[in-house]
Amino acid sequence: MTDTALTPSPSPPAVAPLRAGAGAIATTVASVLPVFLVGGLAVQMGDDLGFSPAGLGLAVSVYFGISALASVPSGRLVERYGPAVVARAGILLAAGCLFAIAVLARSYPVLVALLGLSAAANALGQLASNAALARHVPARRQGLSFGVKQAAIPVSTLLAGAAVPTIALTAGWRWAFVAAAGAALAALPAVPPG
Repeated sequence: MTDTALTPSPSPPAVAPLRAGAGAIATTVASVLPVFLVGGLAVQMGDDLGFSPAGLGLAVSVYFGISALASVPSGRLVERYGPAVVARAGILLAAGCLFAIAVLARSYPVLVALLGLSAAANALGQLASNAALARHVPARRQGLSFGVKQAAIPVSTLLAGAAVPTIALTAGWRWAFVAAAGAALAALPAVPPG
């Protein structure tokens, strides 16, 4: 009989705080992009889908209302499956909604429904990125890391605004949503492993 020492299974490698921060920023930008892209392209979309500024306000209100309601179950999902899995799910849902808006939004009610679905991506992405920062960034750096993460939201508005002259006015607003879906998918590798 041989003696064998029981060794604990190696724990997964810790995620570096910088990598966790980069993943949180990418997740935040991708998951909130649909609502800001609708806002940035509202003139072109309103002409095509027949909605007014009041219609835009209603669509954005629906988005943020659903996002608030989806935050509680999203928090449970983050605790159960971990921030990396939920962040990837949020990014994939946002990209899918962006692409679906480009292809399927032929009327205002369909746009509102798809924007409402993308609100769940926002809830998933925000809570997953917050949990990743809380778990992987030392306490003395969390204020800075959460501040940088929150600054990612205006980056999303910057991308939405840049899409107007670069894509929407030349190729059409639908192509801007296709490009945004590709940009959201490009954020997937930035999410650190769980």
